[in-house]
Amino acid sequence: MKAFALIASALVCLNACVGPSVDVASLRRAFETAKPGDTLVIPPGEYDLDGAVPIPLKSDLTVIAYGANFRLPERMGDKARAVVFQGENIRNLTWKGGHFVGHVFDQSRADNTWEPNVNTRGILITTSVGGRTENLRFDGIESDDLAGAAITVLGAELKTNERGVLTYAKGVHVTDCRLERTGKYMWDYGYLWQITVWPEEYGPTEHAHARKYFRNDLVKDGVRMEAGDDRVFFANTKPLPVSKVREGLEVARGYDSLCFFGDTLPSNLVRGRQYFVVESTPTYVRIADQPLGAPIRFQTSAGPKSKLITPLFFAHLALYSPNGAGPGKGALDLVGCEDVEVRGNTLSALGDTLHIQKSRRIVFDRNRITGSRMGAFFLAEFCQQALITNNLVDGTNGSRVVSIEKSCTDVVVRGNTFRNGGRGSWINQPRNLTMEDNVFEHNTTKCEADPRRGRRSFVTGDYEEYAEMYFTTYEPGGTYGNVILRNNRFVSGPNAKHAMTFMPGGTNIVIQGNRFEGPVRDIAEAKGCSGIDISGNLGLTP
Repeated sequence: MKAFALIASALVCLNACVGPSVDVASLRRAFETAKPGDTLVIPPGEYDLDGAVPIPLKSDLTVIAYGANFRLPERMGDKARAVVFQGENIRNLTWKGGHFVGHVFDQSRADNTWEPNVNTRGILITTSVGGRTENLRFDGIESDDLAGAAITVLGAELKTNERGVLTYAKGVHVTDCRLERTGKYMWDYGYLWQITVWPEEYGPTEHAHARKYFRNDLVKDGVRMEAGDDRVFFANTKPLPVSKVREGLEVARGYDSLCFFGDTLPSNLVRGRQYFVVESTPTYVRIADQPLGAPIRFQTSAGPKSKLITPLFFAHLALYSPNGAGPGKGALDLVGCEDVEVRGNTLSALGDTLHIQKSRRIVFDRNRITGSRMGAFFLAEFCQQALITNNLVDGTNGSRVVSIEKSCTDVVVRGNTFRNGGRGSWINQPRNLTMEDNVFEHNTTKCEADPRRGRRSFVTGDYEEYAEMYFTTYEPGGTYGNVILRNNRFVSGPNAKHAMTFMPGGTNIVIQGNRFEGPVRDIAEAKGCSGIDISGNLGLTP
């Protein structure tokens, strides 16, 4: 095996040598000229890389980069994009060590040097249709404050079908990596909206972020509402659409609703709560509590600085991610992969922390997720045959501590601890799911009536309500089933709505031998479900 010693000393430097801190061109040349079977040894040191033109990866290559720090620029502008190392149809690649360093946006800081929509990825491997990506091993890689995944492996997706993978990347192994505060930045659902509507609860840093990054184009000022009248006057030059009657999951999405804020409101309106347009003219609208409802007649007048926001979908749910955000999710991003092994890693992010999607034959074992602003453990859409064991996941008041989304099948979740999530554990239309011997502890922190920990809902204007674990569907008439919840420990937070809920469509659901603790220990009636066996549980209340 030929080894390229990438060392600064001319006495020991072979061809394709590079000196740390300065000669990035030689680093690129070493990768460009590498031959099958080569080992590239990158010496410890500082490598300033802008990622504008990725350094190419090749097949049949071993990279040893212990002590090498790959540093991205301190300042990157709006919608900046960077990829440090990239290859397509890569086979038999082993990468050991190396440290990627960036400056991901942090909403708690006023002195960010990267915009929230900056996207920087460390290693990106893609697959063409019919190509071969296989036998990839990543070990001991580290990253801090990278605004994108440190490791991304993508199969070839079928773009016309959200389920489809045309060519899988095969044999992806990620072991003993430490990827901290890594992944593209996300605001969280409703964060900027909440600051805008309740500014008195926040400080100068949050106000500055909301002024700069909220969808202020959705705000209409000069709103006038008079006592005894039912008209909301403002410059409605391009009249707002009358709110539609929506069904199912579309009811609470805020597509054509509005809310009020900015000054004293009529006493029978709630700040931040959604209302629906039932009549719209160029100078005023009439509103109701529900689509096609009776117009609300105001009991008192609104203050002169009253404003409205519409549509709420774009101000709240859609603004979880910055405008102009780049591709990918998570510190580790695997899409369209098979025979995946992720063991012994430590991950955290100021967005989603882990993203595995449309992949199959997955082992996720003995990892630690130490923080997440959004989804912590994220087994995304259409995964198959996943074994999730012996992990510690701390959601740190992020969004969902567990997401098993969109028709994942044949999944076993065993012996894990999931704690401190914000919006519970979300299980979305699964088939053949076993969750046993796990601990779920206090995972509804977003329900707390605290402006910095809790999150308000535009549906009510009050703080959100979630069950500690909830099963849902995403398709009209969707079904799920063959679910076993056994020998788990559920410890609720004080603000959980229920311990567990089930949307209609579930069949063959077994809930046995679990222990329920905390102030909320009930399972809501599973209307529209069949074959439910709830037995042998401790602490469960009616």
